[in-house]
Amino acid sequence: MAEKKVKETKTEKFEFQSEVQKLLEILVYSLYQHKEVFLRELISNSVDALNKVHIQTLTNPEVDEKELDLRVDISIDKDNKMVVIEDSGIGMTKEDLVENIGTIAHSGTLDFVKKITESSTGNDKMDLIGQFGVGFYSSFMVAEEIKIITKYYVKGSKAYLWQSKGDNSYTIEETKKDHRGTRIELLLKEEAKEFLESWRIKSVIKQHSRFVPFPLYLDNEEIESKEAIWTQPKSSLKEEDYNEFYRFFQNAKDDPETHLHLSSDAPVQFNSILYVPKSNSEIYGYIRQDPGVDLYSKKVLIQKACPELLPLYFRFIKGVVDSEDIPLNISRETIQNDQQIQKIRKFVLKKVLDHFTHLKEKERETYLKIWKNFHPNFKEGVPNEYEFQEKLSALLLFYSSHSPKNEYTDLDSYVGRMKEDQIEIYYIFGNDCDSIEKKPALEAFKKKDLEVLYLTDQMEIWTLENLRQYKGKIFRSAESADIKIDEHDKEQEEIKEAENFAGYLKTVYADRIGEIKISERLVDSPCMLVDSSNIAYERMGRMMKGDKAKPDISKKILEINPQNRLIREMISIHKGKPDSNRLKTLALLLLDNMILREGILDDIEHIILRTQDIMYEAATQK
Repeated sequence: MAEKKVKETKTEKFEFQSEVQKLLEILVYSLYQHKEVFLRELISNSVDALNKVHIQTLTNPEVDEKELDLRVDISIDKDNKMVVIEDSGIGMTKEDLVENIGTIAHSGTLDFVKKITESSTGNDKMDLIGQFGVGFYSSFMVAEEIKIITKYYVKGSKAYLWQSKGDNSYTIEETKKDHRGTRIELLLKEEAKEFLESWRIKSVIKQHSRFVPFPLYLDNEEIESKEAIWTQPKSSLKEEDYNEFYRFFQNAKDDPETHLHLSSDAPVQFNSILYVPKSNSEIYGYIRQDPGVDLYSKKVLIQKACPELLPLYFRFIKGVVDSEDIPLNISRETIQNDQQIQKIRKFVLKKVLDHFTHLKEKERETYLKIWKNFHPNFKEGVPNEYEFQEKLSALLLFYSSHSPKNEYTDLDSYVGRMKEDQIEIYYIFGNDCDSIEKKPALEAFKKKDLEVLYLTDQMEIWTLENLRQYKGKIFRSAESADIKIDEHDKEQEEIKEAENFAGYLKTVYADRIGEIKISERLVDSPCMLVDSSNIAYERMGRMMKGDKAKPDISKKILEINPQNRLIREMISIHKGKPDSNRLKTLALLLLDNMILREGILDDIEHIILRTQDIMYEAATQK
């Protein structure tokens, strides 16, 4: 929409474009709580102007004052309630002032105006201001009057003064300015007087603009900044450069465990440095961390802890992603759905997984340190990752019956050792490797030389049962009731007697146990408790809810081994005297032993009495 000239004098008056008027109606009277974005926007504009004039000085002989330092100066005038931002950049012509300030030419700001007009409540409008920043216009949140004094970079250019109080109009007139560039004077509102304090200005710069490529000065004092090394070629950087930047960026005292420096021109242009810290606060029970990767555009912070750049399970990774293809005023809502962001996310995630794979295979000690600190994140991620689930699953580490004690293996190594006709990956859960080694369920696997993964963390069960299979091999608990890996030769009569004894046990136990079965896999142990088909999913559900309740024995299955000497003796007693009190006591003690193995001590007094009865019988037996 063309701007309308109201009055043609030495001081010319113009009306803002109608979309700008709508914007200013909101901003002039805004009490938005994050109004410091105005400083980020003005510094970013100054940096753009400095970049443009820097390019011109290299190629254009008409550039005025080539010797000028390229810098941004901020000054505070408390007496006059004024903040000034000045640069030695490319400056503006009169036409530039009308086109760039009086008219919205950028799609991001137009999107903002559309959304803010459609918003139904004041709170919605305020949130949108924070998301977009809306460039130069955001200054009207803090200023009751703004002046722009600017001089174009070409030799012989005139200087102009632009003024507005944020109403529907602005004025332009010729003025004097000694040097090229732009000076913006903000006469602050009473409610914005916090920005007359140098500490407040410094805090905003530290948050948003500490990596800009030109020096920033506040009242002639240079503000500490750091070079954005993510834009430099890897060949020019040393390990200490990466470590020093990490300590600065994270305000950390120690170095990172590892880093990854990425650069890409296609499918989208961006640069990135990512770090893995040496410690994980979550593992000690602290609150879940926010995502650790910040989104930048042209070295200016767009969104801190941006959740769209990496999956939540990799929230421990710290760093930056900077893309010139991402507009400075992009909203959080747009970030979530932006195709450029999605392409960056896919590229970064693949490179992160490749980096971890390299460490696991080539730098084992480094990977083991990362695994020690962040294994819950990897396990959390596997069920929630779809596109790269197999690559992430390959990074999981486990103890196993094949590996030496307290040494890890991975799924690829397990699959590589599987027997030719083996179709399942077996696992078993316990508090630690020592207790797992004593489990009866392992007997047949050891006899058949079948490897079993040892799960010592309940989260591992949840991970595998959600993963279900790896490279076509199904995960199966070694304690599943329907597992068959060994067959015993039995005479029909022995089978019948064992089945009769199983029926007797069910009568004795009643509803204390779900089912009694003849085991086809026990070798030495008399019996064991195994999970029914549904109990694993119930256990997984409890884990997801954080429920640490004891297992429900009444839903488990007791497998008995007719080849065991104790069970053979009990079958013999049952055959001769099925109503024997001694047999009943032995039967109860048999289940007691399994309950104790599960860590349940609710019926300990009765267990002690039954044990003492058997001890008395043994002591008095002639």
